[in-house]
Amino acid sequence: TTAGSALSESLKPPWSAAMALSRTLAAVCAVGLVGLGRAVTPVEKVVQLLVKLEAQVEEEGKAEAAAYDKYACFCKEQVDEKQYQIEKSIEKIETLSAEIDKLTSEINALDGEVADLSLKITGLKKDSADA
Repeated sequence: TTAGSALSESLKPPWSAAMALSRTLAAVCAVGLVGLGRAVTPVEKVVQLLVKLEAQVEEEGKAEAAAYDKYACFCKEQVDEKQYQIEKSIEKIETLSAEIDKLTSEINALDGEVADLSLKITGLKKDSADA
């Protein structure tokens, strides 16, 4: 797990340390303000705004991550469904191709029979005309 925490530390944005420092500074300033009862300085106000902005960005990031996860799940389901349909279509194509081949050979056999019977009919007509 130390490797995992080291990895997560290396993946943090570069401003993460600055934001942590600004939170600490804001907390110190807030404690100092309560204790002293004095007005907020412009620097303290900026620090407070940065802390609020950080919280807002983190919240938006979580919402965006949730939306992305939902979309990724949708995409995976669609891919799985399409893959299933493709596999079923391939099976159907193979079955129908085999049936076409079978019927084609039956047609050829029947065409041969028709040709033989036509010759036989022609011969019988000739024989009946001669008689």
